[in-house]
Amino acid sequence: MAHKNKKQRENRSERRIQAEKGRVHVASGMSGDSSREELTCFGVNLYDYRWESTGRIAAVKDPLYGTLHKFPVYTAVIGEKKREFAFGEYCMCIYGLYARQY
Repeated sequence: MAHKNKKQRENRSERRIQAEKGRVHVASGMSGDSSREELTCFGVNLYDYRWESTGRIAAVKDPLYGTLHKFPVYTAVIGEKKREFAFGEYCMCIYGLYARQY
């Protein structure tokens, strides 16, 4: 029975990830470099805004190597609009930002 429950959770998780495809790469960088002071998306520096986790995961493709990664999805209220984006690390200290085109 435990095996069946685990498989069901994995299937739900995969459906949730697949639903988040369709984002475009916006930025990449290294932690600790000067680019971490500014993360531009939607015409603003996202570091100036409060991020809230949606609890969802986005499947994104590394722009350099083409490998698939799973990044958490966040929202931030910019102006009067709630904007959604995925942000995470490809590997230790190398990050990426993805957003849907508006």
